[in-house]
Amino acid sequence: MDQWVKLNASTAGKDKLFRLVQYLSRFVWHNLESRKNLRDAVARLKIIESSFSSFRKLLRFGKSLEALHGALRTLHLPDACLRVILTMSRIYQSLFLLMDHIIWIGRAGLFDINKEKWAKYANRFWLGSIILNLIRDFYEIMLIIQKSATCKNPFPCAYKKYPVVRTVYDCIPATRPIVLFAEEHRDVFWDSLKNFCDFWIPLTSLGHTNFSPGMIGFLGSVSSFAGLIAVLDPLAKLAPM
Repeated sequence: MDQWVKLNASTAGKDKLFRLVQYLSRFVWHNLESRKNLRDAVARLKIIESSFSSFRKLLRFGKSLEALHGALRTLHLPDACLRVILTMSRIYQSLFLLMDHIIWIGRAGLFDINKEKWAKYANRFWLGSIILNLIRDFYEIMLIIQKSATCKNPFPCAYKKYPVVRTVYDCIPATRPIVLFAEEHRDVFWDSLKNFCDFWIPLTSLGHTNFSPGMIGFLGSVSSFAGLIAVLDPLAKLAPM
């Protein structure tokens, strides 16, 4: 119950939840599209996807200024590498959201715009932001590896504290590094997973990859779930953001 209250109280939480519904709808309708007797269900799911997409754009309206203000805050980070990466990422995100606002205005019929052209601009800025976020994730992972190199057992806490981690660790040796890393460094793991999945969405929209709507729906759903985890669990949110 407390988790639902937390989601409803947070604009970011609502956006992640609606995003999950949006991409799940795409994943489902693509897998049902080949069945002729389910055409009505497919049409309804496409309407749901489009409606949630438009509603999320409305929900994000004005967020471009917030992202730009975030870029001003990251200018004062003590770590020079994080300072450059996060500031550039916030600038790209701000520009992406600005393009997103213009697209929503066009969809609302307030102005006649070339939606395809502005969508291409938005995807380019979104892709730039994701690439910078992935570079940041890689940087965080390298720092963790450097610290772990001096330890005999780099993940002692997760192994002793969490029975599930211990069971998976002992039964499936191949998953040991991933499982232990995910539990001991939840913030970096979930952020990396989210950005990796998001990376392919604008890349496909720009025509650089040829993923199906079903695959994009799957990747978007996984990314949205990872984003929800970060909202619900403070320890799973990478900081500074």
